[in-house]
Amino acid sequence: TGSEIEALLKEAELIKKYHPKYNILMRDDKHYFYVGITREEFPRIFITHQPQTSIKYPVSSIKDKNRPLNTKYLILNTKYVGPFTSGTALHSTLRLLRRIFPYCICEITHKRPCLNSQIGRCPGCCCIQENVATNKRPLVSCNIQYRENIKNIIAVLEGRRRKILAELKREMRSAAKRHKFEEAAKLRDQIAGLKNIFEHRRPLEVRLPRGSRTSTTVRWRKIEQILQSLLGTKNKISRVEGYDISNISGTDATGSMVVFINGVPAKSEYRKFKVKSVTGANDIAMHKEVMRRRLAHPEWQYPDLMVIDGGKAQLNAAIIAMTDRPKTLNTGCFSVQHPVLTDSFRTVCKHILLVALAKREEELYIERKSTPIRLKKMPPEVMHFFQHIRDESHRFAKKYHHKLREIKYREKIV
Repeated sequence: TGSEIEALLKEAELIKKYHPKYNILMRDDKHYFYVGITREEFPRIFITHQPQTSIKYPVSSIKDKNRPLNTKYLILNTKYVGPFTSGTALHSTLRLLRRIFPYCICEITHKRPCLNSQIGRCPGCCCIQENVATNKRPLVSCNIQYRENIKNIIAVLEGRRRKILAELKREMRSAAKRHKFEEAAKLRDQIAGLKNIFEHRRPLEVRLPRGSRTSTTVRWRKIEQILQSLLGTKNKISRVEGYDISNISGTDATGSMVVFINGVPAKSEYRKFKVKSVTGANDIAMHKEVMRRRLAHPEWQYPDLMVIDGGKAQLNAAIIAMTDRPKTLNTGCFSVQHPVLTDSFRTVCKHILLVALAKREEELYIERKSTPIRLKKMPPEVMHFFQHIRDESHRFAKKYHHKLREIKYREKIV
């Protein structure tokens, strides 16, 4: 096969065909998702598991508008786009696209415009009875606009993003030159809506089943390649640790260490720290202590990348902690003796990369680089990955901090 997704699809097809004894996960009657577009005067859009086999979907007929739409069914006369493996993402995408390119989902005709047409989700002429439709809006022009919407939706689902954006921009400029400013404004809104989908949601790609080992590996490979380019390294990046501090004016200060392996949280390897050697609100010193105490535990397995919550100062604190010698390391409550590690952490752990993520500015500070990088300029997958680490480390540190405050409060009551 040409790709991993094709191999997975072929595997599922063969399992359903031959029903092997031990392959139970893919032996059900469900298939991957397809989007069907009927070939009618006003095409319909629907989601199905089994294209071109047992599809049953109502077909409309403009010539017989008074007939309920559910009296005739479509078997083969449909265009299919797919496969897609995430039904949730597909439903979400179609829901968003319907706001930009309205299409009909009504099963019967109406004497009055439907609610969807009143809120801009339906053109309003596709499901209304003929005698009403011809008086309110010319059916021919409505049909042309409707088919244009369907064509654009198909283009998005098939991945032709740049082409459709270029076409819409060209149409917008043409409408503006012809002084059709309402039409140009509508096209402008469609372009903005599509850009929002492409930049933030990204649900249109054909993906492997969420949670499977294969899907996790495929997603992480892409993120890892971008991280290697961003951080200027050829080393493998598998284990990533995130650190944060939580306190109120220096009281009940806690630190957190969260672990992500191949992009997935490994909660059994999370660690929490109660800050012991720092008094007062000194975030830099707290970060330094937490880093020193973490580095004193080589049995936890050192990471490939450390993500510190904070800016340049917090990053420098982590760098200073890396220069400590494990043999004389003071963790704040005891000295840790290492029989193996006798040099500085930086010498022993040359592969560890250090970055700091500033919350307010959403900027990433990288060791040995003077200029930070804004998260918004990164690919969405990497941006969301860093945000996930930051949010998870913040949540874990805050949870332990609240627990310490609750214990202290109960002791006061007693």
